[in-house]
Amino acid sequence: MVDLNPAAECGERPSSSEPPGSAAATVTPPTDVALAVSDLRVAFESPHGLVRAVNGVSFSIRRGETVGILGESGSGKSVSVSAVMGLLDRPPAHITGDIRFRGVDLLRAPARETRRIRGNRISMVFQDPVTALNPSLTVGYQIGELFRVHRPGTSRRYALREAVELMDRVGIPSARERVHGYPHELSGGMSQRIMIAMAIALKPDILIADEPTTALDVTVQAQIMALLAELRRETGMALILITHDVGVVSECTERVMVMYAGRIVESGPTGAILARPAHPYTAGLMSSMPRAEMKNRRLVVIEGAPPVMTAIPPGCAFHPRCGRRRPLCTGGGGPGLRGVAEERASACHFAAEMVAGG
Repeated sequence: MVDLNPAAECGERPSSSEPPGSAAATVTPPTDVALAVSDLRVAFESPHGLVRAVNGVSFSIRRGETVGILGESGSGKSVSVSAVMGLLDRPPAHITGDIRFRGVDLLRAPARETRRIRGNRISMVFQDPVTALNPSLTVGYQIGELFRVHRPGTSRRYALREAVELMDRVGIPSARERVHGYPHELSGGMSQRIMIAMAIALKPDILIADEPTTALDVTVQAQIMALLAELRRETGMALILITHDVGVVSECTERVMVMYAGRIVESGPTGAILARPAHPYTAGLMSSMPRAEMKNRRLVVIEGAPPVMTAIPPGCAFHPRCGRRRPLCTGGGGPGLRGVAEERASACHFAAEMVAGG
């Protein structure tokens, strides 16, 4: 069973000399890349016009690393990984670009081949386990179903035995009894552990965790994050954390991609980005974090609101909220993601100035 010490951290970040996950900067050897996304665009038809939820996102995920995707609600984080997982119906979603898992084109490969990968070699932990689990089926049946679907010929007895072992592994007490229970009989933390057990059942190469601790109290949050880190170290899987929590990114990731208005606006090693952001949006997110020394002081906020995705502003999409705004920021197609320092990239005209402390 994994150590679930509430005070446990997410583990040390191994040293990395790899570049940020951008198409322009990535030089990772192909054999080390588990997932490569290039120029991903996702749009939805709506009565108010085309909702451009993802606008040219490119990144790669190496085997065994932990990457954070950070941004406010509506920035395109969850839509991006939903496209990777094949969770968006087409239509109403219009998806273009390239998503490759170990060379397999997940947008164009036959459905039979993509089903073999999604849920098996790439799996996902959803934000709300209560809605993700089927209330009419026991948790043991739902875990065991993965084996029966992806490994034809698996017996019900074997699947149940595997479910018990997985529940024990993720810290469910009395797993042999609880395996016959229903989701409504479990707490939020226990339900999330069931989701994690399902996600790791088939030993995936990549685990995507979409806001896995949002609905949980602080102690259980720490336990879940420690569990994910321990499982990553045990299995060697890559872990993608989708979050709006800068603290989770700081403690748990080696590399971070910051998203705004459906684009990656900054990417690179977590420590370097949090020490000196190269984009005003990243700096704003960090400034809005509560700190102990801020007691009895008002929280700093990013002025304004994220753009309406049917009418993204021209130029840099962040310019209406940016204190560094200059005439250069308000026109054209906006700055693309460009290298700004070793292993780092930013979509800001003045990124080098920010890194230099200006």
